[in-house]
Amino acid sequence: RALQQGKQDVGLGDYQVRGWRGWHHHMTLVMMAMLFLLEERLLHQQTRPLLSGRDIRALLNQFLPRRDTTLEEVLRQMQVRHRKRQATIDSAYRKQQLNE
Repeated sequence: RALQQGKQDVGLGDYQVRGWRGWHHHMTLVMMAMLFLLEERLLHQQTRPLLSGRDIRALLNQFLPRRDTTLEEVLRQMQVRHRKRQATIDSAYRKQQLNE
């Protein structure tokens, strides 16, 4: 049950890492998030016995401050990512041409 909750509530299965260090970092964050959810559920067990991880996430999304971004900012960030991605593709293509 813990693994299922970890996957549903805190992204246990959502890692895309290439090495042990990244995997360990991800798992550490997952364990910390699961501990936080458990402590919150235990703290509010008397008043909210059916409190779930999803409920806690919904409350956090409601009450934590969010940075509102404009459409222009989102498009600018996307352009930066696209430029970096294209540079990586071009570099890989040049390396491939040199090896042939």
